[in-house]
Amino acid sequence: MSLRFYSALIVLFFFLTPAALAQQALTIQDCISLARENNPRLVQSRTSIQRANAGVTLAHSSYYPTFDLSSRYRNTETFSGEREGSYSTSISLDYPLYRGGYRRAAVKAALVEVDVAEESYRFSESQVVLEVKQAFFKILQKEEQIALTEDMVNRRNEDLVLIRLKYDSGRESLPAVEEAAASILRAEYEKKRAEEELALAKIDLNLLLSRPRRAEVSLEYTSNEAEMPSLAVLIEEAKAERSELRSEKANTGALEAQVIQARSSYFPTVSLSSSLGWQGSEFLEQTNDWSFGVNLSLPIFDGFSTKVKVQQATLSLENQEARIREVEEMIEEEIEQAYSTWELARSIIEVNERTLEAARNMYRLTKLQYEQGLSSYFFLQQKESDLTQAENSKLDALFNLRVSRARLEKTLGRIN
Repeated sequence: MSLRFYSALIVLFFFLTPAALAQQALTIQDCISLARENNPRLVQSRTSIQRANAGVTLAHSSYYPTFDLSSRYRNTETFSGEREGSYSTSISLDYPLYRGGYRRAAVKAALVEVDVAEESYRFSESQVVLEVKQAFFKILQKEEQIALTEDMVNRRNEDLVLIRLKYDSGRESLPAVEEAAASILRAEYEKKRAEEELALAKIDLNLLLSRPRRAEVSLEYTSNEAEMPSLAVLIEEAKAERSELRSEKANTGALEAQVIQARSSYFPTVSLSSSLGWQGSEFLEQTNDWSFGVNLSLPIFDGFSTKVKVQQATLSLENQEARIREVEEMIEEEIEQAYSTWELARSIIEVNERTLEAARNMYRLTKLQYEQGLSSYFFLQQKESDLTQAENSKLDALFNLRVSRARLEKTLGRIN
C-alpha cells in the first residue's frame, strides 16, 4: 500500500482517540445519551430487567415435563456370610397436567416483575437525566459567572484609574483609593472561586457520564424549549408517564396472580407419570419393567391455611387500590408545586433583565457625574455594587429557570 494510505490511517486514528473526542463540544442530549449508556445506576437497573426476564423463563419451565435418570448398585451380606449384589437403573417422567391455575398465575407474576423492573429503570433514568441536566446547567452558570467576574475586574480597574487621577489632583481621599483597590481583590477572589466551582461541576458531570474525573469538558447549548401546556394537561401526562404509578399498576397484576395462586390450593392437581427400569444381580443381565399412570390429588383439609392465604392476598389487592389513589394524589401535588416554581422562575427573568438594564444605566450615569465632579465616590461605589448584584441575580435566575424546567419535566415522567 502507498505511503499516502498509511498517512491517512494515522490521521484517522488520531481523530478517533479519546483525547481528540474529549475536545468535541457536548450538547445536553449527548450528555444524556452517554449517561444512559454508561451510568452505573442504569447499568445495574438493566441487569435487574435481565434477571426479571430470566424469572419469566423459570416460570414457564413448570409447563414442561421433568425427566430423571437414576442408577444404583447395592451389596448385601446375609448372616450366613453370603454376599449378593444388585443393580438397578430407571428413567422416570413426570408431567403436571393441572394445578388449579397456579402455573398460569406464576407466569403472570413473573411478567409483572419484568414490568416493575422496567419501570424501576425508567425511574432511575429520569433521576439520572435530571442530575445530568443540573450538572450541565451548573457548568454553564459558572462559565458565565467567570465571564461576569472578568468584566467586573476590568470595570473596577477602570474605576480605580479614575479615582487615582482624582486623588492625584487632590479631589479624592486616600481611603477611597484603598477601598477601590480592595474591591478589585474581592472581584479577583470571586473569579477564582467561580473557577473552582466550575472544576467541581465538571467533575460531577464526568462522574455521571462515567468519564475520568478530570476529563476535559466542553459544552454546547442552544435553548429551543417548547412551550408548556396547561397544568391540567400536565397532570394527565404525569399520570400516564410516571414510573411510580405505572409500577404500582403493574403490582396490581402481581397481587391478582397471588390471589389465583392462593385459591389454586382448593382445586385438585392432576399429573402424568411414567417410568422404565432395569434391575438384576448381574450388570449385563438385568430385567426391565415399566409403568404408566395418572395421579390425582384432592385437598380435603389443611387447617384453614388456604383460606387464610386467600384472605391475605385479597386484602393486599384491596390495599393496592388505595395505594394507587395515594400515588395519584402525590403526583398531582408534585406537579402543581413544580409547575408553580417554574412559572415563578420564568416570571422573575423579565424582572431581572429590567433591573440589570436600570442598574447598568445608573452606573454609567453616576460614573459620568463622578468624572465631572457632580457625584461622590460613595455613590459610584454603591451603583457599581448594585450593578454587580443585578448581574449575578440575572445569572442565578437563568440557572433557576433551567433547573426548574428540568425538575418539572422529571416530575412529568419525561426522560429526554
